[in-house]
Amino acid sequence: MKVDLHTHSNYSDGTLDPEELIQKAHDLGISHLALCDHDSTGGLETARAKATGLNMTLISGIEINTSETSSVHILGYFIDEKSEDLQKTLRDHREIRAKRSEMILERLRQMGIKIHLSDFGGRKETASIGRPHIADKLKEKGVVFSRQEAFEKYLAKGKSAYAFYEGPTPQRAIEIILQAKGVPVVAHPGFFVSKEMMDNLVKLGLQGIETYYPTHRPDQIKWFLDLAKSRDLVVTGGSDYHGPGSGHELLGQVPVPAEVVDRIWERKQKLFG
Repeated sequence: MKVDLHTHSNYSDGTLDPEELIQKAHDLGISHLALCDHDSTGGLETARAKATGLNMTLISGIEINTSETSSVHILGYFIDEKSEDLQKTLRDHREIRAKRSEMILERLRQMGIKIHLSDFGGRKETASIGRPHIADKLKEKGVVFSRQEAFEKYLAKGKSAYAFYEGPTPQRAIEIILQAKGVPVVAHPGFFVSKEMMDNLVKLGLQGIETYYPTHRPDQIKWFLDLAKSRDLVVTGGSDYHGPGSGHELLGQVPVPAEVVDRIWERKQKLFG
């Protein structure tokens, strides 16, 4: 088994269709893959069909960005994507993202860079729109050479076109995933997580910690493993792959122990039967 439990398609800020993502994963020898788009489960059905045809296992996932005051991202694994409460919440989040994007675009227009929300009309119905898509438009128009440059010049916090993201609280994100009978896991904790924050998240119902991640150092991985053991958390991992041209292109290159898939499933069974 080769495992990657953190990937994105163009239903959020990835650059590949779900089918293209699955094919690329198959070509790299990945047998178990989780698609965890931001605020959308729209890519899961076609990804699952493609994975089934290639004898791969697709794990239904989601990633929910919380308010930028907390900067926590929560992954959900083995979610029931048909949950009405989940889908309503995700629709609400996509609307918030669209409003934020319009604020960013207005600031860019004030600088003479004319991009409109209607320019993103070709996106799929349940796809979210966020800063990475605006970055791609800036690149398409020749304003910048890459997503990274777009963030560094215009879109990152403190830059001229930045707008605050008022997402859900970590508590709400965990609740949403549990309501959808999923296993909530804190994403890429090496960016922001302290022991105190982890303890608070565990009290809110957190069930896991993404330990194996491209930027996690060996000492961080050891700390997360110890933390998981002491807090009875499942361990997960993945590449956070976003596709060609995204700057996050390490699909299948993060060593993730194969047994983590079973541990996550066992936790789901423990929680929900």
